[in-house]
Amino acid sequence: MMEFEYDEEKSRRNKEKHGIGFAETQRLREDAERVEIPAKADDENRSIVIALIDRRHWSAVMTHRSDRTRIISVRRSRREEIHIYESQDVRREVR
Repeated sequence: MMEFEYDEEKSRRNKEKHGIGFAETQRLREDAERVEIPAKADDENRSIVIALIDRRHWSAVMTHRSDRTRIISVRRSRREEIHIYESQDVRREVR
């Protein structure tokens, strides 16, 4: 299983701003239907993971570093991200 790492202070600020800390964000991997898409970043390869936690859509920006995944930020998913997630579900059902 992939290990997560994150900055504790940034996690605290994220919890204040978005209502979720990075420890809770690790639950995104529990969603078997999660979607990972490339994120725009100049300095490193990042991805956005869109998944459900307690039936709510969340989007986390992460970067993969060897055997660890670093959490950069997490927030409630935007409309277009929810659409991407839901579209993936439809495609899976059609197969």
